[in-house]
Amino acid sequence: MLARLGGLYRDPSKVDRAASTLLKSSVGTHLAPGIAPLVENNGEVSHCLVLQGTIAWHFRGNTYQQLLDLYLPAGYPQRPPVAYVRLTDNMYLKENHMHVGSDGKVYLPYLHEWNPRTHNLVELVVAMSSVFSADPPVFTRAPTIQATPTTTTMTHPNRTNTPPPPMPSGRAFDPPSQLPPPPPPHLPPVQGIPVPGGSSATSEAEARLAREAEEANRVMEAARRAEREEQEREEQLAAQQRWEAQKKEQVKEQVLQKIIQHLETTSLATKQLAQDYKRDQQRLTYAEEKCQQQLTLYQQAKDDLVENVTIVDQKTAEIQAWLSDAEANANSTETAQNKITIDDMVAPTSAIGTQMLDLSVENASLTDALYFLDRALYLGNLDCDTHLKYVRRLAKQQFLARALLIKINQQLLKHNPDAVIATASF
Repeated sequence: MLARLGGLYRDPSKVDRAASTLLKSSVGTHLAPGIAPLVENNGEVSHCLVLQGTIAWHFRGNTYQQLLDLYLPAGYPQRPPVAYVRLTDNMYLKENHMHVGSDGKVYLPYLHEWNPRTHNLVELVVAMSSVFSADPPVFTRAPTIQATPTTTTMTHPNRTNTPPPPMPSGRAFDPPSQLPPPPPPHLPPVQGIPVPGGSSATSEAEARLAREAEEANRVMEAARRAEREEQEREEQLAAQQRWEAQKKEQVKEQVLQKIIQHLETTSLATKQLAQDYKRDQQRLTYAEEKCQQQLTLYQQAKDDLVENVTIVDQKTAEIQAWLSDAEANANSTETAQNKITIDDMVAPTSAIGTQMLDLSVENASLTDALYFLDRALYLGNLDCDTHLKYVRRLAKQQFLARALLIKINQQLLKHNPDAVIATASF
């Protein structure tokens, strides 16, 4: 079948092993492989391998078989299988079932959490059996059966075609004992038993022996069937218990891993928080030391400022006294004739001072001349060519005066760095 599907599966050998493991297990006894179309959610239809038949589940002490189609879609085992619950006559799906949709599709956490490395088809069937045992997905509206239904059962090589146990019916599921017994096997007529009394007696004896043999065969068949059902029930319960134990261990392991991860995360966060607190404490200690140093410096600066304020106050008092004396002398008639003019006060005391004063005066006069040239050009009293000619000439003179003034100032500062020489601002 996998060869007929061509390249549908990337790893056909893995699909073969998974399907064969399920078919050879106790939970897949009544499943058989086939090829059927699968309609995807996007509307695409593809033919894939399907395992069709029944799976067992238990309800109120009885074992029932549920028709099921288990599709292995393209991309399996990376993609999870797709399971559909199938119905027979007078059978209906239970509305608002937690794990079976209105179209019969099965929804399980095991399918939602499908992992090709840890999940397999046998555990999937066991999980569906456990879910259906807790909450049956189907019911029938006609609990009574008029005749033994004729069903077509798929066969599988290497296994006997054993009919499945009865399907669930009605609100209260009927136990297998309420269903009609299977037809007795065909027995050959009993011959060669001599009975006195003629042919009629022989016929009655043969008929009685046939009935007894038929009744014995029926009893033996019922016993074998009950024993087989009991064995299947025990295997199903054991598989379900193993699956539940494995699931419990997985959940415990997951919880343990989450707790360990949470503790590791909390430990790292606590360690990082402690390091942050230690770093903040170091910063605060360093800031406290710096603040103390700054406070010391500010205290010294304050003391210096207080001392300087005292000195300034003393000098201010001396200047005020000198001004008072000067005003008094200026009002007297004796000092009026000896009054010093402003020109006398700014008279230079050396040749260099005289030269610097002349250069400063020349610079200021040239600045005024350039201003009035710009003003005359603005008012239209002077044309542009004349303006440019005189501006070039005066600018050159001003440049030479300023350069000489700067050079004299640099020489004075070079010979006397502590001297303060006042120069004109350019």
